[in-house]
Amino acid sequence: MRGTAYRKECCLLSSAYRKIAVNRKRGGKMKELSARQKLMLRLLMEPNGMEIGALARRMEISERTVFREMSAINDVLEEKMVRIAVSRSVLKVEAGPKQRKELAQMLQDIPRRMLLTPRQRMLFISAQLLLTDEAYKSAFFSYQLHITAGTVSLYMNRIAQWMKQKGLTLNRECRCGLKVEGTEWNKRNTLVTLIYEYKPVNKILAHIYGVDSDPVQQFFFHALFGTAVIQISRDILNLVSQEQTDDILYLTSLLHTMISVKSMADGRPISLPRKLTQRFLSNGGESFDWQVRAILQQREIPASADEIVYIALHLPGKCLSNNEEEILQGYDVKADNLAKEVLYEVGKNLGVDTEISGRLRRGLSHDITLAVYRANMGIQVKNELLPQVMQHYGRLYQAVSRACKLVFLKYNLCFPADEVGFLTMEIGNALETRAYLEKNLSILIICPNGLFASHILYDKVKGIVRASDKIEVASLKEWSESTQHYDLVLSTVEIEPREGQNILVVSQFLNNQDITRIHTCVDRIRSQTDYSLQKRPAADNQPIETAEEKKLIFEMVDSLQLEKIPKEPFEQMVDRIAAELFRQHRIADPKEITHLILQREKTGSIVVPQTKVSLLHVRSDLVHSPFVGVYRIAEGEICMRGVGFVWEPVNTFLVMLARSSETASVLEKMGRMSVALIEDKTFPKMLRTGTLGELKTKLCCILTQPADTERSE
Repeated sequence: MRGTAYRKECCLLSSAYRKIAVNRKRGGKMKELSARQKLMLRLLMEPNGMEIGALARRMEISERTVFREMSAINDVLEEKMVRIAVSRSVLKVEAGPKQRKELAQMLQDIPRRMLLTPRQRMLFISAQLLLTDEAYKSAFFSYQLHITAGTVSLYMNRIAQWMKQKGLTLNRECRCGLKVEGTEWNKRNTLVTLIYEYKPVNKILAHIYGVDSDPVQQFFFHALFGTAVIQISRDILNLVSQEQTDDILYLTSLLHTMISVKSMADGRPISLPRKLTQRFLSNGGESFDWQVRAILQQREIPASADEIVYIALHLPGKCLSNNEEEILQGYDVKADNLAKEVLYEVGKNLGVDTEISGRLRRGLSHDITLAVYRANMGIQVKNELLPQVMQHYGRLYQAVSRACKLVFLKYNLCFPADEVGFLTMEIGNALETRAYLEKNLSILIICPNGLFASHILYDKVKGIVRASDKIEVASLKEWSESTQHYDLVLSTVEIEPREGQNILVVSQFLNNQDITRIHTCVDRIRSQTDYSLQKRPAADNQPIETAEEKKLIFEMVDSLQLEKIPKEPFEQMVDRIAAELFRQHRIADPKEITHLILQREKTGSIVVPQTKVSLLHVRSDLVHSPFVGVYRIAEGEICMRGVGFVWEPVNTFLVMLARSSETASVLEKMGRMSVALIEDKTFPKMLRTGTLGELKTKLCCILTQPADTERSE
C-alpha cells in the first residue's frame, strides 16, 4: 500500500506538470536543460535510479527543488520519448535502448566544473586561494564556476570563518581582491585538511591509484596541480622504500609533495630555517636531495633546497631521522615513559588494569613518537576509522583523549581527534590481545565409558589447550545434577543442550576433525569476550594521593612565583630565570637547566597559539621539587616558533619543573595546568595580567578539580 509520502510526491509532480502545460498553452518558450539538470539526469541514468532524498543530498538542494527540476526535465525531454518516473521515493529514467544511448551522448558535454556541488565549489575556491600568494578577483570565480556574484560573496563569508578557525585571514579588500594571509606552513597544512574534506579518503586514494575515474576529482586535482605535478610527486615518493605500506600516510606525504612541487614550479618556494636544512644534509640527506633534483631537472622545474627538506619532513613514516630518541630529544623524556603515563591515566580513568607487555608497549611507544612528531610539525593524518573507533571503544576513546591532554599538553602538544583515534586503536588492540592471551577457559569432559577412558580423553584435551585452562571430568549423572557453567563441554555422547553452554560431541580418541573443531570453538569463545572497555564501569575508588604527594602539590601552589624580567634575547632570559631558580635552591645546576630549556625550544611548539604565552616544561633530576613560576617581559614582546615553523609573539612564560622520577599523580596535576592553557580561555589572560593572589586561587582551583568533572568533558 502506497503511503502519504508517496501520494505527496505524485501530487508535487502533477502540480508541476500542470504549471508547465499552462505555460505551453500561453506560448511559453521551453528552455534547454541547465547544467544542474544535466548533472541530475546523469546521476539518474544508473539502472536502479536514485532515491529522492539521496539526490537532494548529492545536489545539496531541497526535495521540493528536486521535484521542480524533474518536472522541467520531463517537459524538455518529452519529445525525445524520455521520462523521469517516481516509484516509492525512487526516481528512474524511463526510455528505450535507443533513447538511452542518445541521452547518454547528450550528457557527455557537461563541463566538469558544473559537476561540483555548492560545498565542493567552496572548497575548490579555498584551495585556489591557499595555493598562491596572489590576489583573486571575485569575478574570476564567478566566471570560472558559472555562478553569480552573490553566490561568490556568500561563499567568501563561509570561507573567511573557516580560515579564521585555521589561524588564517581572508583579506577581502576591494583594491587587491581576495587573498589568504598567514604563514606558508599553516596554509599548506590547511590545504591538506581541505582536500580531506573534499572527498572521503578511500575515494581520493582510488583516484590517486588510478582505479576510479570520478570526473569531479579529476577536475579538482588537475585544475589545482596538473598531471605533470602529480606524476612528479609520485616519482619522488617512489624514491623512498615502502617497507610498511600505509595508504593514509602515503596519501598525506603525496599531498604535501604535490604542494611542494607546485610551489617550485610556480617560483615561490617555502623558506625554512637554515639550521634545519643543514641538519638534513648532515644526517645523510645528500642522496635524497640529489635524486629529487634530478627528477625536477628532467621536467625543467627549479629545485629548492628548502622544498626538498619540506618533502623529506613529510615522507611516509619517516622523519629527518629514524632515531626515535632524537625525535624526543628536546622533551627530556623517552617514548616508553610517555606510553606508561598514557596507560596510567587511561587505567585510572576507567578503573581497570592497563599494564601491557613490552612488545605491545613498544608498538604504542612508536605510535606516540610519530604522533609527537606530526603534532610538533603541524602535520595532519586523516583517520578514516575514527567514527567506528569512537563507537566501538566508547569510554576507552574518551579516556585516551583525556590522557593525551594530561600527558602531552605539558609539552604544548595538542593531538587532534584523528591521532587520538590511532592511539585508541593501538591501546584497545593491546588490551584486547592481553585479555585474549590471559583468558583461561573452563572445560568439562563427559565420558560415560569408564574412568580409564575418561583419563585418556583428558590427557588428549590437555595437550591441545593451554596449560592454564581448567579441565574437569564428570559423569552424565554429575552433569545432569550440576548447574555450574563451563566455557566448553566436550562429550563422547549426545547430551541435552543448555542455554549459554558451548557443547561439542567428540570421539573417544579425538581424531583430527575433532581437534580442529575444538581449536575453532576455543578461539571463538576467547574472541567473544568484550575487551573493548566500552561497558565497564569506572572504579569508584580512584587512586589516593599519598601525604608526600599532597605536600608537594600544596608547596607547588604556595611557592608560585610571579616576576617581571627585562626584554632580552630568549637565551639570556632563560639564563636569568635559571640563575634565579638556582639562587632560590630550586635547581642544582642552572647551566644544565638552561641547556634543557633551549634544547626544548629548538623542537618548537612551546608557544600556546594566539595567547602570547610560552610553556617551558623541563623534567630533570636536577630539579629539587615540582615548581611553577610565571615570568612576564616588563615591556614589549619577542617572537618564538610555534607549531611547524609559525612564529608567535610572546610576553609571558609559564615555567613548570619536575623531577624525572616524579610520581604519576604529581605529573597529572601539572598536566591539568597545561590542559587549562588550551581549554580555559581565561587562564592565559590571567597569566599575562593577573595578580599573584589571583593566580594562586586559579591554580588551586585547577589542581583540586574533581576527576569526575574532567571525565565528563
